Amino acid sequence: MAPSRTPAVALLLTAGALLLSACSASTPAGGSAANDREAVRAITAAESSAGGRAFQLESDDGVWEVHVASGDREVEVRVSADGGEVTATSDSGALDGADRAALDAAVTTLADAVRIAAAQGEGGAIDEAELRREGSTTTWDVELIGGAVVRVSAADGSIG
Repeated sequence: MAPSRTPAVALLLTAGALLLSACSASTPAGGSAANDREAVRAITAAESSAGGRAFQLESDDGVWEVHVASGDREVEVRVSADGGEVTATSDSGALDGADRAALDAAVTTLADAVRIAAAQGEGGAIDEAELRREGSTTTWDVELIGGAVVRVSAADGSIG
């Protein structure tokens, strides 16, 4: 009976190791950007703190800077690298008209765009993302560590 348990135990240990490695944070060596899950947490924390909708994200010196439209104001929210703690909030002044128009046209959120871009498997962690409007087309431009840019349609979440 013991020989049949050995493969089962080995399989169980292998599955556990794979599960642990899949759940660990993957911050690039030497980089200040965290992975996509941490970026999404940072966006969510910033939106909750500022009471608005995020339209720009960037990694800066080990923290996330998230720009949130709150009414007619732009609020910059700094969030810890793990996305779990708002460390500072500042009013950046009136929200730019172009940013307001782009946000009004966007159906897909910044958090959704980050998830979609990360799922493309371009191989890098999220570095920054911002909403852009060119003519009647609005996209989320998500830049990954290493320079690859994934453009996500703000209208329907498609890659373009």
